[in-house]
Amino acid sequence: MNAMFKKVALSAVTMAALMAAGAASAQIAVGGGATLPEPLYKDLLPSGVGSTNYTYTGTGSGAGKKAFLQNNAQATVGSEFRNESLATRPIWATTQSVHFAGSDSALTAAERDAYKLAHIESSPGVPVTGAAAWGPLIQIPAVGAAVLVPYKSSTTSAVTNLNLSDAKMCAVFSKKPGGVTWSEVLGTTGDTTPVQVVYRTETSGTTELLSRYLVAACPGSGFVVSNSFATMVAGALPSGTTLATTGWLGVVGNDGMATSFGTAGRIGYLSPDLAFNPSNNTLVAKVNGFLPVSASIKTALGSQTLPLGGATTDPLAWVPAYVKPPVSGTGAGYPIFGTTNLLVNQCYKDPAITTKVRSFLTRLLAPSSLIASHNFVTLPDGTGGTANWRSTIISTFLTSSSAQAIGNTNVCNGIGRPVSN
Repeated sequence: MNAMFKKVALSAVTMAALMAAGAASAQIAVGGGATLPEPLYKDLLPSGVGSTNYTYTGTGSGAGKKAFLQNNAQATVGSEFRNESLATRPIWATTQSVHFAGSDSALTAAERDAYKLAHIESSPGVPVTGAAAWGPLIQIPAVGAAVLVPYKSSTTSAVTNLNLSDAKMCAVFSKKPGGVTWSEVLGTTGDTTPVQVVYRTETSGTTELLSRYLVAACPGSGFVVSNSFATMVAGALPSGTTLATTGWLGVVGNDGMATSFGTAGRIGYLSPDLAFNPSNNTLVAKVNGFLPVSASIKTALGSQTLPLGGATTDPLAWVPAYVKPPVSGTGAGYPIFGTTNLLVNQCYKDPAITTKVRSFLTRLLAPSSLIASHNFVTLPDGTGGTANWRSTIISTFLTSSSAQAIGNTNVCNGIGRPVSN
């Protein structure tokens, strides 16, 4: 090979390497999933959602988890691109990895174990090697959220201050006596208008948060915890009835739920929505006398615990189990709440993505007026005890000295979520 050819060849190799490095550094941090926090995430993402920074598409909690666990960016594609061919979609919607996901529906043990088998240990003590070695999975709560109960009473009753007890909530969402007509709900007479319950037809983390409350509030009633409304109510409905029976209205997404209350006679459940002020009892019902305001949700979250000092690497332990507040007395409060959660990796092959994920989490965990303006609740961080959620998460996953820190070089030495799927 002559000197000139060597020089040209070397220049070509160098240029290819620089182009590859530039492409990697410009890679978009791809996210998607829960619709509940979508507006908040789009406002909080550093430098905004754009072609060279971040993207987040609300597709539902179930779809978000699936896209992340299977590393399938096409599953994060929103309606604006679903009808386009792969050739005309943006690159993040085709071949890039899914770097983070939002889900109000917590990981299951089966999902955690399947990930571990595929990407951490193929069997106990036998690490996964090669391209499939992605490193640990991290699940953390992002913000607290109430599930609102929007309503529009029948024209006969015209109530504007609806207050539902646990018993009424159980009756309404199971179509049992006490919750079938508006007179039954209000304890009056003369209004036989059926209560029409609006529900989400897709798998939804908001549905799962509602289900956790109903299981706790209605023991023995047949409700089960599920992100599918049909599954949640199947065992609670009167014999011979289904969701095809009169009195139910299925909608898609939080937007579908929010826009359905232009018609009278309806009750539903809703993620935080700017059109539904949680302190406005004419739009959202009280439950056990409480409105879904932030102070009540903070009290409820503060009574639950995270692993102290990062004492566990189990991602399931970082989303506290639901504990229903008492109806009255110390600790009483609005009972339908939970957290919307984030799934990320500890390790990414592309260091630029590591930086972007850490930057997003840092902004999310810092006190911000944006969180309150979107009707969410900042994670508790009290002066001591078990309520120090934010500081525990920061010290465990964002502090470089922690063994669980995102991007820890000792753990992430040559492994991580790939650049492309």
